[in-house]
Amino acid sequence: MLRPLLYLLIVTFLIACFKKENDCAPKNVTAPASEVQAVRDYLAANSIEAEAHSSGMYFQILAPGNGVPPPICSSIRVKFSGKLVNGTEFESSNDVVLNLKLMLESWRICLPMIKPMGRIRFFVPPSLGYGSEGKKDKVSGAILVAPHTPVIIYEVTLFEVS
Repeated sequence: MLRPLLYLLIVTFLIACFKKENDCAPKNVTAPASEVQAVRDYLAANSIEAEAHSSGMYFQILAPGNGVPPPICSSIRVKFSGKLVNGTEFESSNDVVLNLKLMLESWRICLPMIKPMGRIRFFVPPSLGYGSEGKKDKVSGAILVAPHTPVIIYEVTLFEVS
């Protein structure tokens, strides 16, 4: 009776360890072609030059920074703003510590491209942003980013990695 229970505990422990390790691996998510085209259309309509990422997102490295880029499972201290294409800012912070592992996939992709004191702007299709869920204010429940918003724009300055 104890032996099957022991095996079950060992298997559960190993699965938990494997899952934690995979949480820190890139997810290799790729936006559908229609979402990528919406980002391209926005960039073209606004004469914005940005580099394409294999995920379908576009980015501009405004300052590369110095030192070591953040691994996905690191804590980061940043200044950031998130905007809609009409210029409406839906979230921002001048100095906040975040766990990169818990951030949107777009952050997990882009933040390792810069180093401390670096700055990046990225143009996010829905599947790498808030997707079909959108983003609601945690207190009021007001919709900040509508579901399937075609493009959101983040600009992030990375202060510190720990």
